[in-house]
Amino acid sequence: MPNPFEHSVKVVLAALREGGTDGAPKGALRAALECAAEADDPARLPVTEAERQRWSRALDKKVERCITRLRGQHALIDRQMAPGGREVRFVMRQGPDWDEHVTSEARLALNLAALTLSHSGTDLWQEKLGIIESLASRHMSNRDRALFNQMAKAVKVYGGVEDSSWDGTEILEPLLQAIQARCLVELGYQKAGARQVATHRLAPQALTHDIFSGGAYLLAWDPRSRAPRQYRLNRISSVTLLEEPAIINHPDRMQRALDYQIGAWTSGDQPFEVVARIWGTGWIQAIQEAPPAFKDFGSTLEKGGSSLLVQFKANLEQGPMRWLLQFGSCAEVLAPESLRARVREDLRLAFEAYGD
Repeated sequence: MPNPFEHSVKVVLAALREGGTDGAPKGALRAALECAAEADDPARLPVTEAERQRWSRALDKKVERCITRLRGQHALIDRQMAPGGREVRFVMRQGPDWDEHVTSEARLALNLAALTLSHSGTDLWQEKLGIIESLASRHMSNRDRALFNQMAKAVKVYGGVEDSSWDGTEILEPLLQAIQARCLVELGYQKAGARQVATHRLAPQALTHDIFSGGAYLLAWDPRSRAPRQYRLNRISSVTLLEEPAIINHPDRMQRALDYQIGAWTSGDQPFEVVARIWGTGWIQAIQEAPPAFKDFGSTLEKGGSSLLVQFKANLEQGPMRWLLQFGSCAEVLAPESLRARVREDLRLAFEAYGD
């Protein structure tokens, strides 16, 4: 049979959770125990005034016993006096060892991740996070649940895309299995513009999520070309696990493909340094406040703050080119010369498109 006192301890723990950082008055903990007793056996409730007074004193003692038990199980609970000094208030900083409660920090990270991924072309990933979030929600206090429902309404994520037409459950799970087991897969893939699905034998390495390009990708080693390749997840039509082990002949090339991806463009080549000058007060401050997560990214203010010199590394010109062109007339590529020439030609063709 369940231990009645341990049940009371759990009731007090739940009431402390509801109190949050403001704490729970002792009267609220006493009321929680009283409600629990009423739900368990209404016939046991006091009837006369004398019985109610004895009942109230007994509940006060039970609250103290429950707090002592929780502290003995390594819960951190502060005893404070409520404003005016009329009543004791308990504030729980940390739950007991056995507590299944998900911390507010973990729930916040999980909720923000789900909100972000729902706007970045990875609906399937958001769905899986939603399953985890529903499990965590079972252990939320009503106070926390109301906060997170409000956050879902208040937080808006812009700049992403939706892959809502893609249901890739049968794609994602075998890919994760193959990455864990380090085995080859046979992939059905229809690249952009192709009329038919092509078959590829690959060694899956990682799932990548490039926010700049707005999509989720599979990074894999192609044994035939002996090079890393990137495949957008929503273009994969089938995945078959093979019994052959996934052997990556040049792990250094694969690591470079992981490290230097920009805008979903990547290769296994040696990286080169990109140097560019950016001006415009808004652009400069935006980069300083939220620099891109490019490999070895750095920036230096020039000319009294009127321009910003940026440096970073890449191993395929399309990636940095795509990023730099967003600044329009407020950016100049300084190095390498090949990238500078490529941007110049691209801008020339764009100018011709607007010619009369």
